[in-house]
Amino acid sequence: EQIKAQLADYLTNEKRKAAFMTFLEDLKKNAGVTTNLPPYRVSVDAGDSHRMGSEKAPIQIVEFSDFQCPYCTRGTEVVKQVVEAYGDKVSLVFRHFPLSFHKEAHLAAQGAECAGDQGKFWEYHDLLFANQQAMQPADLMSYAAQLKLDEQAFDGCLNGGSKAAKVDADMAAGELVGMNGTPGFYINGIPLTGAVPFENFKTVIDEELARLGQ
Repeated sequence: EQIKAQLADYLTNEKRKAAFMTFLEDLKKNAGVTTNLPPYRVSVDAGDSHRMGSEKAPIQIVEFSDFQCPYCTRGTEVVKQVVEAYGDKVSLVFRHFPLSFHKEAHLAAQGAECAGDQGKFWEYHDLLFANQQAMQPADLMSYAAQLKLDEQAFDGCLNGGSKAAKVDADMAAGELVGMNGTPGFYINGIPLTGAVPFENFKTVIDEELARLGQ
């Protein structure tokens, strides 16, 4: 209740940003705009984060996300479309950026890392996004059981806090490149902010593939 107003403002701003980006892309298409300046890029380190695809893929996407963020769920679905559409031309790296007012998000991120120790990061990632209203410690343990993980090892990892530093390091990396909300994507370093539609990804990726002669 104390942060209800801030939450409402945040959600409104996220909707506004996504709508603006879509509107801008439509304007560019309809007006036949061509851009001769190189796109703005930032250097985003993948670190030791979990990756889907090859490090040698021409398109490298680094995603910063929060398991309790509803817009991140939408963003994840769009990223799945991107991976399906572009196959081995795309590599996706997932980095954590739990927002301070999502009280269970940091521990959920640690749980995903613990699952990753047993080779089930992406499966656990999907379960968390499918169950955003259930992220208490008991819920996190139940997802480990669903994935048939070694529950004793998972429990020791989660309650021992050994993955907290990894999540904090991801957050620091996100702040370094200007992250202040989720989800955030960097396509070969080109930022794409918010739960934008597939078409926005396609525009950037196609331009990058053309630039690289792919």
